Amino acid sequence: AQVRTVTLTFTVSVPAGTDGSGRDVYIAGFLNRLDGNLPEWNPGGVKLTRVNATTWRITFTGKENTQIEYKYALGSWDYVEKDDACAETSNRQLTLSYGSNGSQAVSDTVENWRNVAPCGN
Repeated sequence: AQVRTVTLTFTVSVPAGTDGSGRDVYIAGFLNRLDGNLPEWNPGGVKLTRVNATTWRITFTGKENTQIEYKYALGSWDYVEKDDACAETSNRQLTLSYGSNGSQAVSDTVENWRNVAPCGN
């Protein structure tokens, strides 16, 4: 069977204070497993598009059944995502799924950022 291409769209909700940080939202991870010759684990390598003050989005393509891990950051590991208690978060995991129409939508929420209030480092 031919391996099919999946269109993968990430939409991430970020804390209200993100805009005030003056930083853009990036995705880092095993993005090199997707199409487009993307960097692996570069916190400032792949920028999302700002939809509004608390929503950012990006679309990729990749082969179905590809597994990736990823995190969000504000351009640097010094500003990586944190949980609601400002603790470290595990890598997010995803397997590309063709589904019924070749599109996969991912909705993520970032609770906090390292070095952005209310979190320190």
